[in-house]
Amino acid sequence: MASKEVIQKIEAAINRVCDDIKQKKGSSGAEKLDALSKLINSYSRLLERDKLSASDANEDGDPHYHERLMQQKESRRGVIR
Repeated sequence: MASKEVIQKIEAAINRVCDDIKQKKGSSGAEKLDALSKLINSYSRLLERDKLSASDANEDGDPHYHERLMQQKESRRGVIR
C-alpha cells in the first residue's frame, strides 16, 4: 500500500474519531483522545518518512543510482589529492 493511500486512510480515521468525540458516541472521551493521539503520531511519522525518503535516490528506487556512483569514482581516478 502506498504511503499516500495510508495517509488518506489515517486522515479519514482521524475525522471519524473527531466526529465521534463531537457526537459523544461510544466509549469515554479519554479513550477516544488516546486513539486520536495515536493516529496523529502515526500520521506525522508517515509524513516525516515521506520527506526523508523523497531526496534519497537509492531509497526511491532510481535504477541508475549505482551506475552514477561508479562514474563519479572513475572520473576522479586521475585527480592527485
